[in-house]
Amino acid sequence: MEFKPLGMNVVIDYEKKDEETTKGGIIMSANERPQEGIVVAVGPGPKNPRNGIRGAMSVKVGDKVKFKAWAGKDVKIEGKEYFIMPELDIEGILLDEEEKK
Repeated sequence: MEFKPLGMNVVIDYEKKDEETTKGGIIMSANERPQEGIVVAVGPGPKNPRNGIRGAMSVKVGDKVKFKAWAGKDVKIEGKEYFIMPELDIEGILLDEEEKK
């Protein structure tokens, strides 16, 4: 990906839910936005206004995260849809079985 977010912004790849069609041909579209995704790009972090030093980000590329409902904005980068949001909208990192140990 050739996109570097600024400040505390994070770019998240998410799985879009497909529309379902009933037997009668009615298209059922889930209006729920995803609340989980994979971090694909991370900004440099928050800048301290007093000394100009940047703080560390809590997430890194590859982390599977859970974020607030309706968080972030839809962006299209290189023809693919992503969410871009401040790190503050991310509620936590989802751990796989090996990371839990």
